[in-house]
Amino acid sequence: MDYLETLRNDAKLAEEFDMLFDFCLLDGLEERDTAEGRFTFSLPGKAFARDGAGGEYHQLEDGSIGYMSSEGECGRIAESVDDLISLLVYSICWHDYCDASQYTDISTLEAYANERHDEIASYTEMDVWETVVQALGMPLEANVAAELQKFYDAAHRALLYICYFHEDDGTVTESQNLFF
Repeated sequence: MDYLETLRNDAKLAEEFDMLFDFCLLDGLEERDTAEGRFTFSLPGKAFARDGAGGEYHQLEDGSIGYMSSEGECGRIAESVDDLISLLVYSICWHDYCDASQYTDISTLEAYANERHDEIASYTEMDVWETVVQALGMPLEANVAAELQKFYDAAHRALLYICYFHEDDGTVTESQNLFF
């Protein structure tokens, strides 16, 4: 299923998706925010969605998905749009799953995924979540740890997706990775 097209064609669904996942789809591909030329990127791409804090989701030239936060973090987060939508839907808030120390082995990751998911679900409108998931034709159950492992693997795959900030004095500062 073309999830982005489904969201573009259903304003109510897109609004609910944005409310749940802080993901505002743009009308089409746009130039990335370069802060008036001060940002450059390690890989070519175009912006296709934003979050409420000013972060951008980028479609990279190889079809993978990058993200640049308003706080200076940048990285690849998914290998495809389908993987991105699965990450958003099943983790609910992928930003809360960026502790690299929790990805050491499958049992640690599963415990981390379950704990974080239960906490996030406690304050998420899960009835709306269920409606959105069904409208997208996705299963209501998923292995959150498996989705998170794909996220981790995408973020650490070479070539890394990096943003460079060009300072007034000519120095260049590399963005922080999404994982801490």
